[in-house]
Amino acid sequence: MKLIIQQNRIAGTATDDYTGPAQFVTAPPDFDIERMEEYTVTDGTPTLPLPGIPQSVTMRQARLALLDAGLLATVGAAIATLPSPQKEAAAIEWEYAQEVQRSSGLVPQMAAALGMTDADLDALFIHAATL
Repeated sequence: MKLIIQQNRIAGTATDDYTGPAQFVTAPPDFDIERMEEYTVTDGTPTLPLPGIPQSVTMRQARLALLDAGLLATVGAAIATLPSPQKEAAAIEWEYAQEVQRSSGLVPQMAAALGMTDADLDALFIHAATL
């Protein structure tokens, strides 16, 4: 089975003979299709989040965690660097979302724009969940 990748997330599956046009990787032997939306893809490797990493936090918690990390003031500038239509989608999410989903395709994109690694993002979600 092939996994179709969009924005470092698994967007769907395809047969083994799939060749594109979307980016894809071969599913690892232990791939759990029931948890497909939880996977992130880094360097072509699908991985599930470690246990104990919250998969969602409220926007209030996210903003407070970003403030504690010294990143809150840079979010607007990071959003402005994204290409359209991702920039507009990110601005709407930032302004109106009630919660932040760790599995959202926009989250890794914003983390990269803020210079954060996956480990930094996990730590931010862990901290946010305590606020």
